[in-house]
Amino acid sequence: MKIKFLLINSLILFFSFMLLAEENKAEPERKEDSVIVDFSNFGNRDIWEAKIKKGKANTKVIEDKDLKQEVLRLRSNQASYYFQKSVNVDIKKYKNFTFKWKVKKHPINGDVRRRSTDDQAAQVLLAFEGRNLISYIWDPTAPVGYSKDSSIPFIVSQKILVIQSGDDKKDLNKWFEIKRDINADYRKLYGKDAPKLAGVAIQINSQHTESFCEAHISPMKFKK
Repeated sequence: MKIKFLLINSLILFFSFMLLAEENKAEPERKEDSVIVDFSNFGNRDIWEAKIKKGKANTKVIEDKDLKQEVLRLRSNQASYYFQKSVNVDIKKYKNFTFKWKVKKHPINGDVRRRSTDDQAAQVLLAFEGRNLISYIWDPTAPVGYSKDSSIPFIVSQKILVIQSGDDKKDLNKWFEIKRDINADYRKLYGKDAPKLAGVAIQINSQHTESFCEAHISPMKFKK
């Protein structure tokens, strides 16, 4: 049953990304030195497609007073869902990935290392050409640097990487800036340079711990 569950969800994630990439319905904003993925078209489900695994999606684009820009608020009440968007980004040119996230409440005892507690409020996924995915997560328990292979052989490869850890109250309601060298992460996880990026997704889930969580995500930027 566990293998079947992982297979179905990995297939849904990968193939839906590939369909979006082929359709290429809306290019992200491109500047001379960067590519920006924001939420200006979030209400258009042809551009930001919803994938609900369990429960109901609870999202809203809000104006953040601290950042002075629109961000995406995600809430999960024993739910699991993500929103994905097609992009076409040359990682050789735009390898520096930056965004900000804030968690208002973590899933209770969330821990990616166990299936029964594999819940996180803040998750950002990148889908590359060639059936490979990287999932950046803020895990309440697992340490920074912990990685996990959630691949289905011969079908799709997904690597999960913890880039922020802990559920300390002092870190709640606080924006954290994330800066990643995508090509370096890809080489570490897959042993080769990253191909073009086909899609991005923002995910939240708390169905395993049967709890509530909330996260806010800023627009994402790919820079030279």
